[in-house]
Amino acid sequence: MRRIRNIVLSFFAVSLAITAMAEKATIRITMPDNKVTTRTVDMKKLDGQEVYRVQIPVREIPREALYLDVVADSAKAKKGDPGWCFVGDGSYMEFTCDNGKYSCIRRISLMGYKTPRGCAAIIVKGLEFEYHHWVVAKDGNYEIFPRFNIKDIQFDPYEDIIVDFHKLEGEDATYAGAARVYRKYQLDRGAVKPLAERVKNNPVLKNAAESIYVRIKFSTRVHRGVPRKDWPKVPMTVQYTFEEGRQALQRIKDAGMDDVEFCFVGWQKGGHNGPYPDLFPIPKELGGEKGMIETIEFGKKLGFQMTTHGNNHDAVQSAARYNKWDVSWDVNGNEYKYTVLPGGQVYFTCFQVVNHRWIDEDILGLKRLGLNGVQHVDVVTARLPAPCHNPLHPNNRKQQVEWQRQVSQKYIDAFGGYSSECGIDHIAGVTDYALYVTWTGGDQRDPKFVKGVVPVWQIVYHGIILSGGPFYATIDASYPRENEKFSDSNKSYTYLGSTEDRFLKMIECGGRPSFYYIDYKSKDFSPMKRAYDDYMNRRHLQYYFMEDHKQIADKVFLTKYSNGEVMVCNYRDEPFEYEGKVIKPKWYELFPAKKWYDIF
Repeated sequence: MRRIRNIVLSFFAVSLAITAMAEKATIRITMPDNKVTTRTVDMKKLDGQEVYRVQIPVREIPREALYLDVVADSAKAKKGDPGWCFVGDGSYMEFTCDNGKYSCIRRISLMGYKTPRGCAAIIVKGLEFEYHHWVVAKDGNYEIFPRFNIKDIQFDPYEDIIVDFHKLEGEDATYAGAARVYRKYQLDRGAVKPLAERVKNNPVLKNAAESIYVRIKFSTRVHRGVPRKDWPKVPMTVQYTFEEGRQALQRIKDAGMDDVEFCFVGWQKGGHNGPYPDLFPIPKELGGEKGMIETIEFGKKLGFQMTTHGNNHDAVQSAARYNKWDVSWDVNGNEYKYTVLPGGQVYFTCFQVVNHRWIDEDILGLKRLGLNGVQHVDVVTARLPAPCHNPLHPNNRKQQVEWQRQVSQKYIDAFGGYSSECGIDHIAGVTDYALYVTWTGGDQRDPKFVKGVVPVWQIVYHGIILSGGPFYATIDASYPRENEKFSDSNKSYTYLGSTEDRFLKMIECGGRPSFYYIDYKSKDFSPMKRAYDDYMNRRHLQYYFMEDHKQIADKVFLTKYSNGEVMVCNYRDEPFEYEGKVIKPKWYELFPAKKWYDIF
């Protein structure tokens, strides 16, 4: 009997060894002449974990390569196979196509998949700012993989490539399970801290978490329909004076909204998209510095938090503080062009210079205005920073990220919090709020290849980073979009089709109602009040993680929070019943946590 037992144990030991040896990946390198070389490697199983690692030492990364792919054997599928995959912007795919592809920039360092060969969360932990997410189908064969853009590093590769495949099993073998793994990774290594911890002894952040967010763009440069080459000629247009801003604040207060954080946009020198990094003097057409301070004090007396919108990412050649030796340079030794805005030609800033030469002066000027809210800085979390080749302050992308963290921390130290545009998480540990998570929605993806968008970012970061909603379209979510004329992109702003769907999507994803492009001269703030009243009933959830999310019926989605509460969102045109309760069309119900005796 003992001999049989030993044989059985030996068999299982051999089986486990074979299983471990079977975890393989392909390293695929593409050179400038499009020559491709491949090699197969054994993944290393990390001690005590169901995590399998591919590590490529920096010395083995060809500096002349175009890109390098890491493709696990288990991250392959065939058309018709059961399973799914997703990438960091939430795009969700099933294996239904013969040919197609989808890629996105690194928004979070997470991808996931479930194929007949296995299920895993892919977390890139080395050279993480130098890759894109890819899903490719060719002749019915799918691959899900990170692609490292070696040429685009623009410096020598500066660290090992590390890609970990965290095996998912049982109830964790879902996109929500993959997101939970990444959240745990971020928390365990101290990259982020829960919001509930950060609000302790920080009343500014606590007030922000429990308030709606209202942005007024006091000035703009209307460039819809204007050829891009003529944008620098577009003059500043006053949309609201500071006096009109005070009137809007009073009407919001009179409508019954007490918990509001108010952000000035287009207040600075030259107006919105003006000559950054210059902030002062404040335009006289708006009311000047005196009028702005009066409006800030007026808002504070109403009980509102008051803050401003700034930009440390852009350097405009027409700015008084512009100096070619301060901005980023490209690999050819020229000032690194970013875009053209109505303020003029825009170059990438170098965040080492921002930190050393600009930010302290900016903060002193902002403090002089009397602000008391979370400071908002545009663009920074909407894209990864460009590398800088200026010989006075060369920085690769990872070094730029570290400077961005230092700048953000200065804002937090000065004002109690830092917010930015989107949800790219390279500075997650010093980001308190994102206006929206991604610019585009599912309408800008091939619907045959991408089946939809799932809230992986929210599962990772709800309870850590506040957000206004999953998409640019969820700004002003409770307002209709007919004939709108104030947004930066009508197509993205009108995504999801209807006001009710946009409003519900913002709620489903745990959004903090955020307003921007509405008419603040209107005397009817009832759509804002509707969102405000709803938020007062669910704002407590901002301090809890999203533990699960899934579709439970056609157009019906369930979200479970870490305090046990369950939200069910019904996008149907007819009622839906859940656990004996009828949920109205285009609305949701929040179910309380079950007590232990409720299961019997």
